[in-house]
Amino acid sequence: MTDGRNCRQCDKVLHELENIDDETDHFGVHFVKINDKKLSKQYNVKTYPALTYFRNKEPIAYEGDLLDEEQVLEFLTSLEAMDLPDQIEEVNAKILEKIVHDTGYIAVLFYRPQCKKSEKVLRELENIDDEADQLGIAFVKIADEELAEEYSLASLPTLVYYRNSIPVIYEGDLMREEDVLEWLVQNKNTASEEEDMIEDVTAKTLETLTSTAQHLAVLFYDHDDEESQRILTELENIDDECDQKGISFVKIDDDHVAKEYGVDHLPTLVYFENKIPSLYDGDLANEEQVLAWLIEQLASDTIEDITDEMLDKLIKKSAHLAVLFYDKEDSKSAAVVTELENIDDECDQKGIVFVKIDNEDEAKEYGIDHLPSLVYFENTIPSLFVGDLKNEESVLAWLTHQVESDEIEDVTDEMLDMLIEKSPSLAAFFYDKNKPAHLAVLKELENIDDECDSNDIAFVKISNLDEAKEYGLDELPALVYFENRIPSVYEGNLSEEEQVLSWLVEQKNSDTIEELTDELLENIIKTNEYVVVYFSGPCEEGQKCDSILDQLEEIDDEADEHGIHLVTTEEVEFAKRYGIKTFPTLAFFRNQDPLIYKGDISDEKKVLAWFTDQGNLELADQIEEVNEKMLKKLIGSSAHVVAFFYEEKNKEAVAILKELENIDDECDALNVDFVKISDPGVAPAFKLATLPALVYFRRSTPIRFSGDLMDEEGVLKWVTTTKEQDVDVIEEVDVATLEKMLDDHVNVVVYFYAKGCGKPCEVALNRLENIDDDAERHGIQFVKSTSVKTASRLGIDPLPALVYFEDGQPIRYNEDTFEEDNVLDWILEMHHGNTMKNVSRQSLMSMVENYDYLAVVFYTVGEEESERVLRRLELIDMEVQEYGTLLVKCDDYLMSKKYGHRSTPALVFFRHGKILHFEGDLMDEEEVLDWLTDPENMESMDRIERVNRKMFQRILQRSDFLAAFFYSDVDCKQCDKVLEELEHIDDEADSAGIDFVKIDDKDFAREMGVFALPAVVFFRHSNLDPVIYAGDLKNEERLLEWLLIQKDPTSDMIEEYEDEQLVECIRKMEFVAVYFYNKQECEHCLSILDELENIDDDTDRHGISFIKTQDLNIATNFGVHEFPALIYFENQVPSIYEGELTSEDVLQWLIQQKTEDRIETVTRSMLESLLINVQYLAVYFYKPNCKACDQVLIELENIDDECDLFGIQMVKIQDPQLAKRYGIKTFPALVYFRNGNPLLYDDDNDCPDCNTVLTELENIDDEADKFGIDFVKINDEETAKKFGIIHTPALIYFRKRTPMIYDGDLLDEQRVLSWLTSQDVFEIKDEIEEVNRKMLDKLLDENEFVSVYFYENNCPKCQEVLQELENIDAETDNLDITFVKIRDTRYARKYGVTKFPAMVYFRRRFPSIYRGDLMAEQEVLEWLQKNRFKQPELNLFMYALGGITSGFVFYTIFLLFCFKGPHQKTA
Repeated sequence: MTDGRNCRQCDKVLHELENIDDETDHFGVHFVKINDKKLSKQYNVKTYPALTYFRNKEPIAYEGDLLDEEQVLEFLTSLEAMDLPDQIEEVNAKILEKIVHDTGYIAVLFYRPQCKKSEKVLRELENIDDEADQLGIAFVKIADEELAEEYSLASLPTLVYYRNSIPVIYEGDLMREEDVLEWLVQNKNTASEEEDMIEDVTAKTLETLTSTAQHLAVLFYDHDDEESQRILTELENIDDECDQKGISFVKIDDDHVAKEYGVDHLPTLVYFENKIPSLYDGDLANEEQVLAWLIEQLASDTIEDITDEMLDKLIKKSAHLAVLFYDKEDSKSAAVVTELENIDDECDQKGIVFVKIDNEDEAKEYGIDHLPSLVYFENTIPSLFVGDLKNEESVLAWLTHQVESDEIEDVTDEMLDMLIEKSPSLAAFFYDKNKPAHLAVLKELENIDDECDSNDIAFVKISNLDEAKEYGLDELPALVYFENRIPSVYEGNLSEEEQVLSWLVEQKNSDTIEELTDELLENIIKTNEYVVVYFSGPCEEGQKCDSILDQLEEIDDEADEHGIHLVTTEEVEFAKRYGIKTFPTLAFFRNQDPLIYKGDISDEKKVLAWFTDQGNLELADQIEEVNEKMLKKLIGSSAHVVAFFYEEKNKEAVAILKELENIDDECDALNVDFVKISDPGVAPAFKLATLPALVYFRRSTPIRFSGDLMDEEGVLKWVTTTKEQDVDVIEEVDVATLEKMLDDHVNVVVYFYAKGCGKPCEVALNRLENIDDDAERHGIQFVKSTSVKTASRLGIDPLPALVYFEDGQPIRYNEDTFEEDNVLDWILEMHHGNTMKNVSRQSLMSMVENYDYLAVVFYTVGEEESERVLRRLELIDMEVQEYGTLLVKCDDYLMSKKYGHRSTPALVFFRHGKILHFEGDLMDEEEVLDWLTDPENMESMDRIERVNRKMFQRILQRSDFLAAFFYSDVDCKQCDKVLEELEHIDDEADSAGIDFVKIDDKDFAREMGVFALPAVVFFRHSNLDPVIYAGDLKNEERLLEWLLIQKDPTSDMIEEYEDEQLVECIRKMEFVAVYFYNKQECEHCLSILDELENIDDDTDRHGISFIKTQDLNIATNFGVHEFPALIYFENQVPSIYEGELTSEDVLQWLIQQKTEDRIETVTRSMLESLLINVQYLAVYFYKPNCKACDQVLIELENIDDECDLFGIQMVKIQDPQLAKRYGIKTFPALVYFRNGNPLLYDDDNDCPDCNTVLTELENIDDEADKFGIDFVKINDEETAKKFGIIHTPALIYFRKRTPMIYDGDLLDEQRVLSWLTSQDVFEIKDEIEEVNRKMLDKLLDENEFVSVYFYENNCPKCQEVLQELENIDAETDNLDITFVKIRDTRYARKYGVTKFPAMVYFRRRFPSIYRGDLMAEQEVLEWLQKNRFKQPELNLFMYALGGITSGFVFYTIFLLFCFKGPHQKTA
């Protein structure tokens, strides 16, 4: 908004617009004001006040009444204000919600920013934006992935069309804008024609509606059922009434979706309110009754009744869910329901979904034996309410506590079993709630509950001793982690919550094999189909059994991928039951039947091959039980798989299985794999609406058996027939299978035809079956479908039709005849794209001159062989471009003849204008690609080759030694001169075996550590950690010499020592540095070694020997467990290097160690060795980022030599865990060891409370550092007396050397921190206080009005301005404005400050930048006053002042004229 000075109208308008500031924020529109006439003229603003709305930097002037704030708000949030010519308008979630509600027809493109596919779709749809506007269809776009996920949009970009707030998802090809526009118009016209009809929706649309619609009625029906049609006709009569009441009414014809919501009979009406479903159980033919019920649902506060399927869905979707399990016929349940309905609204306000369910079997699954019972679910984790359900207040308090608290949920044993079954990652704490020690541990673990949630680890607790014994837990408390039902028992200290959290996260993220007790192992083998057990026997670290376990860890992931659990145990009782007497042994349990491995257990690859072998997976005379992972693996690897899907406790399924076992061997004889699966939730994954079910997966395409499953002969005949039909037959798929293919983004070609189509369809199918296998070779599935309904929903009309689907998007084949060759070409073109450019004679000649690398395919139009070759080479076009070569085609015979080819097709490669002819097989696109990108073919003899990043990486893989010249053609003056010099040494480098290339890519240069061009970089053995040349690039001889040294640096190599030789070197050499590395396991060791080679000569000059070793045993002796590491030995006394291993830092540290009196740094292993070998040892314990520690260390360095004279060796160590062993709680600390006996230096003997206080204050040391407050301690009575301290401990805060004594409780560390950072302590009179970033954030949170002076270092003007501003500090205090200064230029840029010094005024955290002269402090003060007393405060003050003045004037007049004396009259 633009206003002018001394403008009363401006003030009035501003006062009105302040009322809508919060609303505009809500819609994502930032509202600011500015008083700058010069700037306003740029936007053609001539009268004031004026309002301008900037959309994507484009200004839109408001022309209405500025005093009408509602009209202004409507303008700012309306579609008209957003309308930009020739582009789709961007909106946010709040604006989208508003315009969907306000606009009848709106198309919304959900897209992902910086996504190439989204950008392409946007460009296409921009072309129809204006046409859509003319047709009355608004078109907007939104980049909000969270909202897309909430709307259940599986992939982006996706187009959603809202007709009267009901969404319809476009399932066609978004790249075809004409089809999109036609679909939008068709749907708009359909809506107009069917205004009184209930909207038909798809499964995806229904998912979106249930997630977003507040009130929704859904009729599940069958289009082919007469009763459904009769009821639908009746319900159409109340559609308008529902709309008037704000209830969206839709219908869906989808059996599978109905089953998901627990709907078994059609038609059925379900009402959704805020995602909660309610089932209508009255007469659907009585529309008046239905309408009354819907209105009642809308108005009533009843708790919704749901089915078990709906409950499962709600548990998955709802963050907070309360479920009342009750019995509808029980009077006690009815009384409880009546009471709890009083708190339904309060639960809604707290975001708790409240439902009830009358299902005793479902209750028993959660271990509920008595009804009614209340269970609260938080992110699928259940908690049982224990209390009086009739006391609604206590129930509401409990639910509120559950939502707001961070407690670990308490579960029953049945709930735990269910969670183990359903949760991929679950931590269970077993304890006894009657033992205080257990409760203390529980309190510690509560601290990591949120962290577990953030790592997707569910955390529950259970107080059930019998359940604990089932898992072999004899000692409680205990923590068990379950990953995909496999348990691991925590063996550390449960009171150390940080260690527990680290262990849980490691278990989730790492590939460790779980170690089990015998009880746990027995349970796992019973409940899982395939388990491999490593029986190690009693095994200590370092033994052979331990190293075998490490080897098996390598194949743990592969076992998981096959659905096989790999576990280990040291206990032997369970093993003995199966006759296992020697250890270690590997056993494979297949449906509890063991198979012992006879080979070498340490060869993990052979072990993996053994237990994934199909022969070992099979069991004789029985159908193998598999899990979902294994079934998917089997379907992917086997062409013929029959799977029986069933529920484990279903009696009918058990009877069917007995019959099917009789034909298992016959199926094996047919080479058909027969398996069974009963995993919970597997049916929806394979689109099976009912169980049991038998499905034949033929080449991954599912075919469901529709006959009698008890008729084994009929089943066998069906299996045999289905297998025999495999030869060149296109699979017939049902609706569910086709939808699963499209949902899984399979590349599929579908031939849609109607039943009874006759001979034309038969002829077409016979032809298409000839190309079925060709399509499959390219990863494209070919199927046929007679589902006219599915074709119609996808907009495919008329039939028959051939449609290619990629990422679920349909593309129709438009030719009239189905010639198989043409169809195959079209399919491959759709699959791979057609991108090769056709060039003319003139273009080709120009390209040959201008392009470094150009490949030309000469062909003849209409020639069959040429067309086939072009189709093949289209497949590699994009890959060739990635290597910097342009691939084009040319049909000019004269040009073909000119370049030596009288017959076509032919391929010619122009390399810097020179010609290479391809003589291989043009139909083999891989051979062509290898030839075009072969570095030898791209190499030019008389110049340095120019390459791109992709080509560079290919050359790097093939070259042992590679030099790269990074340059720029655009803004590098020296590059051309340097390149001329480098061309002189190209041949010499080549003869020395060094490849030389040049690359113009600044981003890639930066990735390689090059920030200034030009530069030469040397790469060795395909290593991406290069060496950069730091000399004169114009001195070619010096550069060549450097390249040769880099190629063969053996003369300057650090010597390698091992075993006794290494120990002897350390013993004999006075000063020696040892580099420990591990070539096999450490990726960076060699590159760091290369860098350290550069300082080898320098260390020699300073008398320090430099050696390297891969001796891991010696490394372990010195406490080195992570590589690489560097230890400096001075007269055999070690000191470990703790910094970054860069050559300059290492050299400086080594020289410092040799020349200065430094206390050596040691590891725990070194310290343990010193304690054994050194009689008198002083150890200084410290921690990182500790200023007091650094200060004390400097003092101790001064007495290091004196200690040496007395035979006392002094070292330092940074190891908090080791410090705890010696009772050290605060740092720094000093421990003196005499013959190994520790003595802690304690200078606080007279103060019993000091250590306790110090321990508490250590907790806030880091927080104080963040606020810029240095925290130190001192033990000096004289100093204490100087500041008036009589009793210790005491805390003094020095602010600019002014002491302030804390008089609160020193044991309350949070109170101490609050005092240190409080404004009272912080402020200094007559001075603007200095703050840091953390302190400023705190001030902005605590104060409404803050003025901040931003300045920078080495700025004379900043200091001058600061002196002036100090003069108004007191006045700002009187205005209740906190005035501070901060020297942080990066933080200033956050608020738009780019020039320094600068003044920013924050009003409730909203910044305003001062644009005037900072040296004029009075103007600054006036500006602050004006900002401080904004409307309405200023108006109230002025009105009051004016009122008092007017009152005084009237009173004076009254006295003068009404009380005149008689003498005045006589006169």
